[in-house]
Amino acid sequence: MKIRLEIGIRGERDEFSNTFTRDFLEKNGLISLGVRYFQNEEVILWAAQTKYGFLISKDYRDVLTYLGHGIWDLKPYKAAKSEDDDNPW
Repeated sequence: MKIRLEIGIRGERDEFSNTFTRDFLEKNGLISLGVRYFQNEEVILWAAQTKYGFLISKDYRDVLTYLGHGIWDLKPYKAAKSEDDDNPW
């Protein structure tokens, strides 16, 4: 049985890494860069091949869309602002 990514499939990066093997994703343009540490926080980085070159995904909630031929669209996750963030005091 041949597994393939359908054009237009969309999901969070975590969904792809939990569904498909690392080798399969790397053959299709989504490359694991491993664990790195930023500001004393452990982050798992992935590089997505886009039509503009490689973009780095550092949040497991980043949204990826497969465009075909090993090309991805990456939308970085942005946390919603809480009401306290707007309060200058």
